[in-house]
Amino acid sequence: MIKHYIFIKTKTKNKDKLLVKFYKNHISVYDCFVDHGEFYIKIAADDLVNVQDKIVTTKFEYVTDTGVYHLKNIITPLKMVSVGLFLFFVFLFSHVIVSVEVIHSNKEIRQLVQSTLEEYGIKKYTFYKNYNDLQEIKEKILNEYKNQLEWLEIERVGMKYVVRIEERIINSIPQEEKYCHIVASKSGIVSTVRSTKGEILVQSGMYVSEGDRLITGEIAFNEEVKNNVCAEGNVLAEVWYTTTVHLPINHAKTNRTGKWRFNLEVETLKGKYKIFKSRLKEYETERKKLFTLFNIHFYLLKEYEITKEDLKYSLEEGVREAQRLADQKINLQLKEEEKIKSRKVLKKSINNSTIDVELFYVVIENIAKVEEYTVELEKEGS
Repeated sequence: MIKHYIFIKTKTKNKDKLLVKFYKNHISVYDCFVDHGEFYIKIAADDLVNVQDKIVTTKFEYVTDTGVYHLKNIITPLKMVSVGLFLFFVFLFSHVIVSVEVIHSNKEIRQLVQSTLEEYGIKKYTFYKNYNDLQEIKEKILNEYKNQLEWLEIERVGMKYVVRIEERIINSIPQEEKYCHIVASKSGIVSTVRSTKGEILVQSGMYVSEGDRLITGEIAFNEEVKNNVCAEGNVLAEVWYTTTVHLPINHAKTNRTGKWRFNLEVETLKGKYKIFKSRLKEYETERKKLFTLFNIHFYLLKEYEITKEDLKYSLEEGVREAQRLADQKINLQLKEEEKIKSRKVLKKSINNSTIDVELFYVVIENIAKVEEYTVELEKEGS
């Protein structure tokens, strides 16, 4: 049998003395805490009469039951039916498509796709289809209209489908041939050179300046240009940066206590609104989208209680943090194959309320930049 516990509350200046009274009268206390100046005590429901009869010097107020007994009090048959109906309609409306929007400037193409979609069940007032079904329908339509359609995408947005299409253009306009070199976008020492078109002019270990030609589009034989192409390739090189970080000495550190609470949030065009008032004073929130109904978004929130701790950097701690922040900033700008090779602290000092750190970086970057050029054709008879 599940034991029945309740919370009672009172106001007292000496909670320890009050707990001694409970002990002397053989009344077990299972939990207690202070909230907004009131002392909350968890006891067995059977002990409520003993508390009121034996501790007459203090006035107690019943607050609530706990566990399943609390649920029995708040969950009534009417509430259960209401919740059930609400969940049913939420499920129904969140799974029904109320409109299909086909986006394209050509009216005939729109009508063609609209009628074909209806044949496959993509129409108003039907249940939405899963991702695999939509992909299968998309492939069937593209195969059926190979000459008319180049690309098609079906996206579910809330309670409607948005269909984007691209018309196939049979006669494409030929592009003019262009010629280009690969030049250095900045100065550095070449690390790696790769080229798929053109002639490589530099090698690993060479120093190059900004604007130097690295891969040429001029194809030469016996020092005479025989052909021109648009050079393609990558040139990785060591480049150098100097950066200064100014870091406040005093800073706050956020720690999670381990306590958390669930909450619900509704987002409309007017803003975001929480369903329940948070019982935590300071907290961080993680948000997960549940569903969308009539352009109203519902989110499940998980609120983590936090404490803030005021700290002060030492010079060495500040240097490490400044290096982390500088690394982070540089890494955000790097692309594939690019990386920080090395770093060095040039200067470090404490000035009033900040720690100033000057850092020197060696970074491997792709310095290849396309530079177009023109070729003059020889006149006949010249």
